[in-house]
Amino acid sequence: MPHVRVVVREPAHHRHREAPKHRAAARDDILFHKLRRVEVPDFRFCVELGLVIRSRRRNHKTVAGLEDEISAEFTRAGILNHIANSRSSPVSSREWTIASELSIPSRPRDYRFGMKLVSPFMRFCRRPEVWQAELRAVFRALDDGFEITTSHQCFTHIHIVPDAGFWTLNQAKGLAKSALYFERCLDALVPPYRHRSVWAKSNRNNRYFLGMSMAESFERIDAQGTFEALGARMNWCSSASATGLALGAKPGHDFQHDAFRWNFVNLNEGGGFGTVEYRQPPGSASASEAIAWVMLVACLARLSCGAGGELRPGEKPQLKSLGEWLLYEAEWCGMPHKGLLKGLIKQAVPVVPAPGVLAGMDADSIAVDEAQRLRWKTKDRNVALEKYRRLLKHVV
Repeated sequence: MPHVRVVVREPAHHRHREAPKHRAAARDDILFHKLRRVEVPDFRFCVELGLVIRSRRRNHKTVAGLEDEISAEFTRAGILNHIANSRSSPVSSREWTIASELSIPSRPRDYRFGMKLVSPFMRFCRRPEVWQAELRAVFRALDDGFEITTSHQCFTHIHIVPDAGFWTLNQAKGLAKSALYFERCLDALVPPYRHRSVWAKSNRNNRYFLGMSMAESFERIDAQGTFEALGARMNWCSSASATGLALGAKPGHDFQHDAFRWNFVNLNEGGGFGTVEYRQPPGSASASEAIAWVMLVACLARLSCGAGGELRPGEKPQLKSLGEWLLYEAEWCGMPHKGLLKGLIKQAVPVVPAPGVLAGMDADSIAVDEAQRLRWKTKDRNVALEKYRRLLKHVV
């Protein structure tokens, strides 16, 4: 990230800061090119943990029994929770939600079911030890009573929104630019099977931005005058793609789809309301993994909303520089256990696509089972967005 002196105005409990001075400062100013004073918002976030779960004590033949046992174990551990077992059951923005997950194959004969655990909305910077402790408590309860495993369809989705409860258009555009610019860097942090997943398609190589230079892509983002238009551009899917064919899209009728690395479709709520969701991380089998992903996404969002307009589209992003600034942001926010973020970045494996293959493109074809799950998900409830709507009653 930038090697410049940046003064950031924060809420009253923070002090002004200066960016660290590195030895490479004189030659490595590839991302930002001028001094500016910026306002950096704090963020609220919720995490969706998609996992395969089996009880250690009981052989549940249906997912309903497993949901009940998870809820009981959470309650015993002091974790507020509820089950979202029908479209009419309400959800809370302040409790964990337990639900089945249609995108994750279950194996009832082995008593294993694809489950989704959705956290409350929590503040990132304010008392970060609280949300980290909550994630650790959830995984302790899971480890004590259940076998948790991950498959290629499992995930760690992170929804974020500024602390005010809504976005400004410039904030959303800043994050959109970072999503495109750093895509190859972030690809290096996930397993190869998440590079071509139909559940986390490339924003950089979607139907709209495909073939554009980064500078042209930035210009197109700047040209969007509404949140709805920005969301459409970031999540534009070809009717001729594997996803389009699976969903029965008519030829030539491209459409918005939420299953991209960064999902901006929720901004269709209008007026800056809605979450942005990062969908690429694999399933987290431990609290440490989930905490690292939350830190990465929230720190990147803070940097992007503060100075996303200063990215240099003509320069190639470097994971090393990005990592340094993510860690600096975590330090500035007073994050406990920021070494988890450092470990996530350190284990990165650069992506080298095959000749003639664009990284992150939708798969050429998908299995019948995956196509069916894509169709099922179109009718599934968006629990995180429902939580966000409930959150607004307390924030706005």
